[in-house]
Formats: sequence, structure tokens, C-alpha cells
Amino acid sequence: MKKALLLLVILLASCGGGGGGGATPASAPASTIPSVTVAPGSNVLSLYAAPASVNVNVLLTSITICTPNSSNCTVIPNILVDTGSYGIRLLKSAIPASIPLTQLNGSGGGPLFECTQFASGYTWGSVQVADVKMAGETAYGLPVQVVDDISTVQNPAVPASCTGVSIGNAAALNANGILGIGVFSYECGQYCATSANNGVFFECPSACSSLAEPLNLQPQNPVSRFSLDNNGVVIVLPQLAAAGASGLTGSLIFGIGTRSNNAPGSATVVPLDASGNFTTVFNNQTISSSFIDTGSNMYFFQDGATPLCKYVIQGYCPSSTQQLSATVQGTATGTPAITVNFSVGNADALVSTGNAVFNNIAGTTITPSSFDWGLPFLFGRTVYFAINGSMTPAGSGPFVAF
Repeated sequence: MKKALLLLVILLASCGGGGGGGATPASAPASTIPSVTVAPGSNVLSLYAAPASVNVNVLLTSITICTPNSSNCTVIPNILVDTGSYGIRLLKSAIPASIPLTQLNGSGGGPLFECTQFASGYTWGSVQVADVKMAGETAYGLPVQVVDDISTVQNPAVPASCTGVSIGNAAALNANGILGIGVFSYECGQYCATSANNGVFFECPSACSSLAEPLNLQPQNPVSRFSLDNNGVVIVLPQLAAAGASGLTGSLIFGIGTRSNNAPGSATVVPLDASGNFTTVFNNQTISSSFIDTGSNMYFFQDGATPLCKYVIQGYCPSSTQQLSATVQGTATGTPAITVNFSVGNADALVSTGNAVFNNIAGTTITPSSFDWGLPFLFGRTVYFAINGSMTPAGSGPFVAF
């Protein structure tokens, strides 16, 4: 299972409580919402932050889903934008009954279901087909996972191999779904297309059996299914003050070098390995499992010298803001090393302000060999995510660039 599936759980688990004594607020909530302006186009989707009452550093957007091959459509707001996963997951409760989707049957002819396994839980639900529209782009006939699903076919028991607790519900997710737009096209890919006991895809005519399922039946990155602007995405978010802000607006731009508003320009390319990782050198440690993920609400790395928080789960709470530095380098020979300076504030104090977005909140990773450059990394930057195998003016994917 690819590492990107871990990140959403970190997001869901890491900011469980922020208030309650002991932390001195950094400031009152900001009075203005930071924003960033990009050249308009039919390939630009607006981004916004969830309110602090939901969680902190949760990047959201709205998408339109349609009954396949029809004009019967609806807008679903509050979809989590996640560059650490691939494909769309929607809560059944967010899909109006007036927008019927098409249940997919698997390679064996039975109704197709999927277990997406995260570090601390799973999403379980049927694979259905929708037409998905974002800005002026459309992915027709896209397989999506429908979770918290009481299927019209049946509601099969969760397989024993689907372990942990369910995070595929409104209470756990705090969003209406997940928009997975990372650097790969398929949710599981060739492994699930060739391995019958993959533990991801199940056909459930009665008892559920795990079967190999071809790529065209697997949930897919919707960007790679666009007719244009399908080689990657660009995310542009505003810079934040040290005390954070009560919200933000930004842009998700489809395509890299396909229009004047998504040219890579002078951005430095960081080539990725087959798992979508690059290398970070931090505290004299070389960490090869490093990635940029909008679905993680903090920087996540191991630093035994920084105390953990009392209230923010897994968060770091130094007595004063720490100014840190790391070096980022791609996997290809000869790629330049990039110095990244970042700060880590007291997460308890920051969250207690009531603000919703911060560029200096960090926590300890559950995977010692990884460095997760979460959403704070993107504030004040233009970051490019090129899909594996795609061609761009800056080279072929997969890569990130900033």
C-alpha cells in the first residue's frame, strides 16, 4: 500500500483539541482572509480553508458530480484537497438521491467494493461511476469510491482484512470527500490489476472476495482523465503571518505548461522515485521517504529535542518559535539540493487563537524514516505536481517543483 494513504489519517488524528489552559494565545484571529491572485482560466479551481471549528490547515474545494452521460449534476462543497492520494472518495450522505451514480461490477461480474487502508483506519465503500467537473474540466465516466455507503446493491460486511476504525464518515472526515490529485494516475495500479488477493478491491455478490481488477475499474486521479491540462496540477496559496489567519483563498490550476497560467517558469524541479518520494536532509539525517502533501495539516518529522504538546495530538510545542532548516533533493542524479527554511511554533498556543490556518505548525511522525512536508510548506509558494509518465516543459513526471 502506498505511503500516501497514511497521510490523511495523520491529518484526521493530529489536531484533536486545541483549547483548554496552559497555552498562551499567539494573537486574536486575523481580521482579513489572505488570498492570492492567478491568471484566470477555465482550468482554475478555487480553494479555501475549513473553519477552525472543524480542524486546522484543512484545504478544501467544491466539485460537481453528474449522473453519467447526463446533465443531472450537483455541486458538492467541502472536498478535502489531497496531493498524497489518487482518486475521488465521496460520502454517500453528501450525494443527493436525485443524482444516481452507476454501480461498477468487477472483473468477476460482482458488485465492486474497495477498502482503502490508512495508518489508523480505513474507508470502505462501493466503486461507482460519475462524471466529475472541476472548473472547465471534465472527467467522464470516472470510477469513484462512495463511502459511508448503504449501497443500492447491498451493504456488505467490512472484510476482516480491512482493519482499524472507519474514517469514512462525516464525523471522522470533517469533509464531504477527498480529491486525490497526487503524482500518480491510479489508486492501486498494476499490483491490484494482477494480484487476486490484493486486499483492496472486493466483489460482493454475497460474501466478499478480493479479486484482481483492471486499471479502468480502479478509482483514478481525475486530472489524468481530462482531455486537456492532464499532466499535473499547480497549487498556489498565500503567505501567512506567524500567528496564522482565520481562513484563506487560493487556486488549484490544472495542467503544467499547457497554458500561460501554469507555466513552470524558474521553478526548481525535484524528481521523485517510483513511490513518489524525494530526499530530505534534516538534523544530519538523510530521509529518503520525503514528500509534499496537502492532506497533512502539519509538517511531520522526528525531532527528539522539541517537546510535544499537551493538547494538540502529536504536535510540537517549543517554548519559543524555532527557526529550522533542511535540504531537499530529488532522486535523479545531478539534481540540485534546495535549502528550505521553516519555523515551528507552539501548536497549543497557535491553535488556541481560534485561527484556522498556520504556516508554522508541526508534529512528530509515526514513521521515523519519513519527512512529511505538509500543508504549511505550500503557504506563500507555487508548487507543481507532475503526474507519473506525463510530459511537461520542465521534464517528465513524476516530480514536484517550487
